[in-house]
Amino acid sequence: NRLNLAVVQSQVGRADLAEQNYLGALKIDPDFTPARANLAQFYAERSRPAEAEQVLREGLRRQPGLGELQYSLGLLLAEAQRLSEAAEALEKAAKLLPQRARVQYNYGLALQRLGQAKPAEAALLQAQRIDPADPAVPYALAVLYAQAGQRDKALVAGERLQQLRPGDPQVAQ
Repeated sequence: NRLNLAVVQSQVGRADLAEQNYLGALKIDPDFTPARANLAQFYAERSRPAEAEQVLREGLRRQPGLGELQYSLGLLLAEAQRLSEAAEALEKAAKLLPQRARVQYNYGLALQRLGQAKPAEAALLQAQRIDPADPAVPYALAVLYAQAGQRDKALVAGERLQQLRPGDPQVAQ
């Protein structure tokens, strides 16, 4: 299997052969999502974001309902500080993957960075409903509320964070 070979070659530092095998897997089956996602990650890890984006967009052109590719595209765009595009991609991913807390969380962060506090809050609260044990979510909510001057809500989120991370000195601050 070309995908497995590519993964192994990538792990042992044979980037040239890994890339050839990822591309070979996609030549055999252009809709083989694991090969497409791994190739995009391969490019992103090697500071080739334009190629990673092209691979993801081609996959979404072929199969627009793939939430995983949409999510990967959103993260890639956010990393490139293309926040409006990232928020758009993450919104689509959030609709396609409504039960994935991390997707909702990252969508909320993108909206927060764009200054869209209300929809950011809604996305973060959705992430918290899906995964109430993730300490990143109450932290993000505490920051969001503090920035908005909503001290009471920020304190509630901070207390929630302390419950999830008792004894953590950074949380205590």
